[in-house]
Amino acid sequence: MPDLGTRRVVRRVDIATVLKLSFAFYLCLLAVALVAGVVLWELAATFGVIGTVDKLVRSLFALSSFKLHPLTTLVWGAAIGGVLCLMGTFLNVLAAVLYNLLSDVVGGVQVLVVEQEDGR
Repeated sequence: MPDLGTRRVVRRVDIATVLKLSFAFYLCLLAVALVAGVVLWELAATFGVIGTVDKLVRSLFALSSFKLHPLTTLVWGAAIGGVLCLMGTFLNVLAAVLYNLLSDVVGGVQVLVVEQEDGR
């Protein structure tokens, strides 16, 4: 009969670990999004899309002057991304707390650990 492995039950998740890991993950996502935003802004500016958007907004809202400023856009993007980073971290911590509470009732998640033999 083949060895099916050992069953393990995950009953608790460390909240501090979830907090640190989630925050680091969302900060990395924010950094990638900001760098991608800067690259896309430069690409759009090169092809004249930013000027076209400026003209479109001026004509749609009957404005005498309107100009998108790259630094202001970057700061607002970073601020909104930071808030989303904190919200995502909070939601992950909340999910871990709920898991810890519910695992006492339903018994947690079972994980099957199989040890593979080396083929040598």
